[in-house]
Amino acid sequence: MKCPNCQTENPEDAKFCMNCGQSLQTEITCPSCGETSPAGSKFCKKYGHSLIEKATKPTKPKPKKPSTIEPISFAGGRYQIKKFLGEGGKKKVYLANDTVLDRDVAFALIKTEKLDDEARTRITREDQAMGKLGDHPNIVTVYDFGDHQGQPYMVLPLLPGGDVEGKGYALLRI
Repeated sequence: MKCPNCQTENPEDAKFCMNCGQSLQTEITCPSCGETSPAGSKFCKKYGHSLIEKATKPTKPKPKKPSTIEPISFAGGRYQIKKFLGEGGKKKVYLANDTVLDRDVAFALIKTEKLDDEARTRITREDQAMGKLGDHPNIVTVYDFGDHQGQPYMVLPLLPGGDVEGKGYALLRI
């Protein structure tokens, strides 16, 4: 690969010229959106973000967030997770299959950060009260509730419909 600045021949895998230090990149990745633009571009071709700093300084790769391993089942395997539906301030909600009743449900795992014993007792009381309300079109039925490895959970009906992320399910208030 020939350096566009000093014409020195460099190995094909070189990113910078061995003679003058010029970047040999043929594309520049936008630091804001990740879109690639031809080398020498001053602005991102997709969104117009400035590429000048990116073109003159080699950047270190951004550290990746540690991935959290999502569970595959809850409650001793009764609820088999099909996919993660969403997360709010208090719950993580999964599309799950209730293997005992063979139906899809919304499995809401309640977050335990900042929960003391009083809050856990309140959650249990609220779950029990919701379970006693019976069947009504304006009330979500609680199918089950319990504790999975120290985290309270609720099992609710899966409500068909739209949501903001287009997953096809109404996620309840999470």
